[in-house]
Amino acid sequence: MASPGSGAAVRREQLKARNVIPDVVDTLSDELLDMRVLYKEVEVTNGIPLRVLQTQGKPHVELRGSGFEQGKFTLVMVDPDAPKPEAPAFRNWLHWIVVNIPGSIAPDQEIWEQGKEVVPYMGPSPPAGVHRYVFLLFKQEEDVAIRGAPQRKNFAVQDFAAEYKLGIPVAGVLFTAKHGDDIDYPPNQLG
Repeated sequence: MASPGSGAAVRREQLKARNVIPDVVDTLSDELLDMRVLYKEVEVTNGIPLRVLQTQGKPHVELRGSGFEQGKFTLVMVDPDAPKPEAPAFRNWLHWIVVNIPGSIAPDQEIWEQGKEVVPYMGPSPPAGVHRYVFLLFKQEEDVAIRGAPQRKNFAVQDFAAEYKLGIPVAGVLFTAKHGDDIDYPPNQLG
C-alpha cells in the first residue's frame, strides 16, 4: 500500500528526472501539491507528448486536495528548450503567468478568471526538436502586483520567484511537444 505522500514524491522525481532541476529551478518542494492541468480532455502527466494543435488554447488548471485551502498562488509556464533543445539560448521562454489564484478555487472555475493573468497564454510552437513545457505553481506570501511585463525570452524563473517572494515551487507538471508533430515519434525521443 502506498503512503499518502508517495504520489507527490513520484511527481517530484519525475520532474527531477526530466531536468526541471536545474534547467528551470534550483529545487522543488519535498511534498508537491496536487495540481491538475488539462487540455480539453487530455490530462498533462509528466512527460506526456502532446500535439502542438492540442495546446494552443489555455488549459484548465485544477488545484486539488489538501494544501490549497488557504493562501494564494502563482502559476508560471515556461519552455526551457527554446529555441532548440541542444542549444537553448532563450531558456526559459515564458508562455504564461497567472498570479493571485485563490487556493479555494472550485474545480470548474478557470484560474485566469479567479486570479490575474499578467502574461497572456502563448501556445507552444517549438521551432526545432522536442521541447519540454513546464507548469510550476508557487505559494504566495502576499498579493502579487507585477511591476512591468516580464520578457518572454530568457525568463529567469528563480529571479522572478525571489522578487515576488514566491519561494520554491509547490506543484509542477510538464508535457512535451515536437516541431513538425504531425508525425508520430518514439517515446525515447521525448526528452
